[in-house]
Amino acid sequence: MKKYFKGFLMAVSMFTIIPLPHNIWDDEGGKHIMKFYPVVGLIVGFIWYGVYKVLQLLGASTMITAAIIMIVPFILTGMLHLDGFMDVCDALLSRRSKEEKLRILKDSHTGAFAVIALAMLFTVNFAAVYTIVDINTNPLGFIFIPIISRSLIGYLLLSKEAMKGSSLGAFFKQGTGVVDRALLMMALIVATFTAIVFINVNAGIMVSVMIVTALLLVDNCCREFDGISGDTAGFGLVMAETVGILILALI
Repeated sequence: MKKYFKGFLMAVSMFTIIPLPHNIWDDEGGKHIMKFYPVVGLIVGFIWYGVYKVLQLLGASTMITAAIIMIVPFILTGMLHLDGFMDVCDALLSRRSKEEKLRILKDSHTGAFAVIALAMLFTVNFAAVYTIVDINTNPLGFIFIPIISRSLIGYLLLSKEAMKGSSLGAFFKQGTGVVDRALLMMALIVATFTAIVFINVNAGIMVSVMIVTALLLVDNCCREFDGISGDTAGFGLVMAETVGILILALI
């Protein structure tokens, strides 16, 4: 049990800014990080929803509430997935050769395409969150979206071949197997049915669109970069959550 608990602590430490002891890292615990990726989503989701409820109790304006709610998941994750989103956008939107795209992906500098894509992402996210806050509809989605996105992206990360030279992609896959993928798929199914029960039947549409979006984008990244990496997984997660919030605002 100790190794699983350590894997849980490592997952929280890696994917959030929640402070934890620095001596929890070891190779044995690292093999169980992905098992707890949906649990990280649950933590992010509950904090996300909790901040929303606090702002409602304080009587914050719709504009302020929407702005804070929009940035909460990015802050909680230390901008980790957002960084991957920007790197991938820089590479894909360059429309260069595969070799040049790979070079751009690994380049630490931020290009114009990343900035433009980020502005568009924030615009869509803010509009969707503003709509949800304004009409006070389906705020429970703030809990379910992070669970669904992480279950889905975690499964794809373990199922797809790691991109050559991707240290994080290889690290996450190390020591994992059928059990890990089964747990991630189970978490996705349970979160989906729970969302349908607590939100409404249309929540199934939200999940379906998130799944299709992630599958198409991650598959495209795997073709463009010859495998999946931490950056492309982050890109898929950000896009899946964005369309999830957008669909939530529309249903």
